Amino acid sequence: MKKMSKTSLIGWFMLISAIGMGFEILFNWRLFIPLVIGCFLLYTARNSRKKSNVRLIIGLFLIATSILSSAFLKFFILVAVIYGLMQYSKTKKLTNHIVVKTVEPDPKSSVLKKKQPFIKNIFLGSQKVVNEVFEWDDINIQCGLGDTVVDLGMTMLPPGESTVVIRSFIGNVQLLVPFDASVVVNHSGISGKLKVFDEETEIFNSNIIYHPDSNENSVRTIKIITNVIVGNVEVRRI
Repeated sequence: MKKMSKTSLIGWFMLISAIGMGFEILFNWRLFIPLVIGCFLLYTARNSRKKSNVRLIIGLFLIATSILSSAFLKFFILVAVIYGLMQYSKTKKLTNHIVVKTVEPDPKSSVLKKKQPFIKNIFLGSQKVVNEVFEWDDINIQCGLGDTVVDLGMTMLPPGESTVVIRSFIGNVQLLVPFDASVVVNHSGISGKLKVFDEETEIFNSNIIYHPDSNENSVRTIKIITNVIVGNVEVRRI
């Protein structure tokens, strides 16, 4: 028998919870009556010639109260939180360590209209790229749970601006950049810290654009764009 994937299990759990919540509301008059009244108020407020914000607010309140009072919804939220904490505790030990080595680009490769990047998105687990040589491409990856390290120490960056975009859900992000490259950091996060070289900033639901050095003579610039829901971002030279 074929083993179900995590995505399928989560989908079935959400479907069963939704069906259970629907039956619970249908056979519990304390939940069903406020839901019906709320839907009626929304319908009349929408179709009335005179728009009534009072009916709209009361209707939304009754519907939200009916749904949020469902035991199945509370059970679903509890299981989702426990599952998320379990996955996070497992992936805290896993680090996506990406070491990027590059060579000078082949002029013939410019005729290609599309190609598959060697650094790929990853939701769980670790990704390592070591002892491999690639032509440089701007990095644009998404990470789910766990820490991520991008090592550009062995990278042969082309002249001009190179871009690194990293989106992470929960986990720390560390970027190791060459000492001779100028850096621009654009970070957005909900909770965590941003440390660029020797300066550290607390992040709470904010966005920050940081120019740690203004080396106008630098031939190469790395533009780093990071989006992290919960976690720290560190940029340091090697």
